[in-house]
Amino acid sequence: MSNLSANKGTEAPILFKAGTVIFAQGKTSKYLYLVKKGEVRLMKMKGNSLNVIQLCGERDILNEVAVLTNKPNDLTAIAKTDVELVLVDQKEILSVIKNSPKWIPDIFETLCERLKHTQDMINEHNLDQEKDARLLLNKEDERKYLEALGNFNSDS
Repeated sequence: MSNLSANKGTEAPILFKAGTVIFAQGKTSKYLYLVKKGEVRLMKMKGNSLNVIQLCGERDILNEVAVLTNKPNDLTAIAKTDVELVLVDQKEILSVIKNSPKWIPDIFETLCERLKHTQDMINEHNLDQEKDARLLLNKEDERKYLEALGNFNSDS
């Protein structure tokens, strides 16, 4: 992932071109991402297809649960448009948490567990059936995203 090599954990936004995989379901990631510009689709593989879970834009935070729990991603993030992201290194976040009052890590852990549980319940019970049209993928986009995801997974 060449976008990350020169600017690890910097406050300067990094450009990800439309169609670029930012992080992938089942893989670990060491960055929390702050969206400065553009749109990112958060998706989940179900069988052989991708389902869009959320469309993220300016000021949204991506990958917080995986970074704070140090577990593999439950979702895949792919740039819908060209997007500028600020990367925050997991080590920096964990250092801040470690140096804060002792009860802060417990709060983060509880919040992450609740968020994960809520996401799982929504998916399990199909509570997102009435999807926003912006969340629907056409066959061509899905094909491109699956190809990009395959390339991403083979590179890492």
